[in-house]
Amino acid sequence: MILRFLFVSTYLLIQIFALVQASVVKPVVCVSEIKKEVDVPSLKKAKFIVAPEIFIRHTAQCLFIGQGAILLENGDILMAFPSGRPPTDVKQSAKNFPLPTLYRSKDNGRTWKKEGSINMLLNLAGNVSDGGISFLRLKDGRLAFLAHRNVKELFGGGLPLISISDNDGKTWSPAQLVGDPEGVWYVMNDRLVQMDNGRILVPVAHMPKELGTYEGDRNLGLCFFSDDNGKTWAKSVKPADLNDARGMAEPSIACIGGNSLVMLARTGSGYLYSSHSDDGGYTWSIPEPTTMMAACSPLTLKTLPDGRLIVFYDHAQPLKKGAFFPRTPLVYAISSDKGKSWGEPVVIDDDGFKSNDRQNIYPSVCFVKEGILVVWATIVADPEGGFGNGGKNGWKIGGVKRAIVAYPEN
Repeated sequence: MILRFLFVSTYLLIQIFALVQASVVKPVVCVSEIKKEVDVPSLKKAKFIVAPEIFIRHTAQCLFIGQGAILLENGDILMAFPSGRPPTDVKQSAKNFPLPTLYRSKDNGRTWKKEGSINMLLNLAGNVSDGGISFLRLKDGRLAFLAHRNVKELFGGGLPLISISDNDGKTWSPAQLVGDPEGVWYVMNDRLVQMDNGRILVPVAHMPKELGTYEGDRNLGLCFFSDDNGKTWAKSVKPADLNDARGMAEPSIACIGGNSLVMLARTGSGYLYSSHSDDGGYTWSIPEPTTMMAACSPLTLKTLPDGRLIVFYDHAQPLKKGAFFPRTPLVYAISSDKGKSWGEPVVIDDDGFKSNDRQNIYPSVCFVKEGILVVWATIVADPEGGFGNGGKNGWKIGGVKRAIVAYPEN
């Protein structure tokens, strides 16, 4: 009886307490008044063979951006850096870095050794700077080297340059211009492509005078192409033309069978846009939005060894329409249907996401047996979306990162 009395008494006390609590008037809290914790996006994370790590630090004279890498016949990986986006004047940068710097890895990118400047004759105006470098193993076995030219009189961009090596990168032919006429052109890193029929393609952004004066204005996306191993060049007669604040900026392309190509580009519309060509790059379709959300920030499109497409980009909601920021996290997405649709983003590097004070940009890709070697630049960012790069001491933050990412499951 005593136990029963205690049980009933306890139950009644609990019920009375609940009624009292229910009678208390609780304040109404507006959703806008709730301070939300900023957290890393709830996205799938990449599987790493080797986790991301900085292996080259920026210097007061040079921010390292826009590298390219290539797997050599002996298993080494050769990587070249432009002088990057210099904190100093472009002409001073050209004086300090007249030729791209080479690095070599003998362990799939885990460690690197600096080798000095590339063995190439470069007698062209401007310098190999803040755009990018591409390497490609041509179908005849030779290596091709492609680079952006920073030409100050042309608002930073001139015709790209190309060089060929027939001894796996030991020496290179004198640098030659790609296409004509000279004007405002931009080619970023890891862009060079060759079709099954031998055609070499260079995707470029072009700024005609009537559309703007520099890279940040409305760009046309198109290609230079050569059917004689780079001796002569033609260009698209119908570019990919997007009527927004940025156009089709810094395009990257991939072959998807026969004469068909797909192009992805950064835009001012809040998403990556795509365009297609069914005639080997002569003409491009009206650009259409993809499902990949991004500011007008860098991307790199490649073809996986199994034939699927993979794109690396910065998955973030733009600060406003036409914005260039945010530029983190760096992610990848996969397409199994030749670019018609894209899978969910997979995070590689979310450094700086919480404070929005990092750029994880301009990735280059090298496919090795154990995974995908990805190299990118990490740079300080203005949380408000400017290109201040942290002022005179911003170079002290960040550098060049690398990771080996496990191949995505098919």
